[in-house]
Amino acid sequence: MMNTKLVKKPSPQTPSNLWSKAWQAIAHSRLWLFSLIAIASASSLIYPHSPLVGFAAVTGTTLHRKQAVMAAMTIWFANQLYGFTIRQYPRTLEAFTWGLVMGLGTLVVTLLATIKPKFSQRNFTGHWLWFGAAVIAGYVLFEGTILLTAQLMGGHGLTVSILGRIFVKNAVWGIALGLIHSVLTWNAIKFSEKYRGALRYANTPYE
Repeated sequence: MMNTKLVKKPSPQTPSNLWSKAWQAIAHSRLWLFSLIAIASASSLIYPHSPLVGFAAVTGTTLHRKQAVMAAMTIWFANQLYGFTIRQYPRTLEAFTWGLVMGLGTLVVTLLATIKPKFSQRNFTGHWLWFGAAVIAGYVLFEGTILLTAQLMGGHGLTVSILGRIFVKNAVWGIALGLIHSVLTWNAIKFSEKYRGALRYANTPYE
């Protein structure tokens, strides 16, 4: 009597499942986490004020909440450290207050982005729609906090032109990092499909 061996076939994967698993793989990747922190922190070498809204939106939409908060706060701290050392910001109560306000704004935007509604976890389109919403809503919250603080502290306001340039800077950096994340996610999906294809071939019984 010929022995037969039952082989559990891999369950079919829907595009939604593939996207979700690939997103999880990237979210747990130290390479993505550290690369995101390094690139965003390095932006302080270019700008006195880093595009914190864009970075917060990226961390919030590509990482789990705890990791996202840690990454965003590290980026903010690196920007402040560089400012008060290399750029020699005045070490006054007002300057420190502004730094804390920016940190609070960064935290709020990050937490907003980590909400990640169900549609954003199904595919690339949903992910990018939520990312765009997080950038816009986050920018309004962040700059609203800045403007309110300026009024309370008797500082100067920002013109529409300046606000527009700040938004574009945040959007450009956010989109650039988001594209890198999408490429990594796409590669993870393709790798998963190749692996499952090889597994199906290996489990095919010989005639």
